[in-house]
Amino acid sequence: MANYSVLLISPLLFIALYLFLKYRYPKGEFRQFFRAFIYGLIIAIPLALLDQFAHFLNIDGALSLRRMAVYSFVIIGFAHELFKFLPLHFDIARKKVIKGSADGIVYSMAIALGLTTLFAVYYHFLGNHVEGNLIYLIAIGPMNALFAVILGFFAGMGIMRKNRFVDSMTGLGAASFFHGVFRFTLLSNDPLFFAVFALGTLLIAVILINRSRYVRSDLK
Repeated sequence: MANYSVLLISPLLFIALYLFLKYRYPKGEFRQFFRAFIYGLIIAIPLALLDQFAHFLNIDGALSLRRMAVYSFVIIGFAHELFKFLPLHFDIARKKVIKGSADGIVYSMAIALGLTTLFAVYYHFLGNHVEGNLIYLIAIGPMNALFAVILGFFAGMGIMRKNRFVDSMTGLGAASFFHGVFRFTLLSNDPLFFAVFALGTLLIAVILINRSRYVRSDLK
């Protein structure tokens, strides 16, 4: 029997994030937060089409090291992070709701969880079931949230320092690399490699979240 419960991971994470923010900021305005989530749902569509195109070209499996690298780092890693970056940078940030790295992380995570909510549904029903399929469905939400921490931290940093290009490209590059490694570990079918990578990424995300609480005052 198909395990549909894995499809609830991303929306439940989004709800948990919203409830935390609602508790932390009871009088806060969350319209842009939900707007970010909807952006994530929208960008999942072209990314699903891109994934199908990769399958058509026969580069979405562990057929060779080169194909694994192209699929993991370009089709999945870079493309997914770029599509998250575009609405964050060109719309959400221009609404003046991102005033620091912590804000960048929140909105980046909302986009990421919207993306993984719909992309997981696509992958479950229409995906091509390459290596690491079940683990990918379980981990796609939490791991994308961690990559969003990296992307959002530097996006917020760039806004504070009036240095958007350098900081944004740093965040985009780092998030793309980590996302690519994530997919590559699953294609390589090495659970230990994945576990070590996931714990390392979690540690980095925790450090950045903690740093985001203080970085604004440091730059004043």
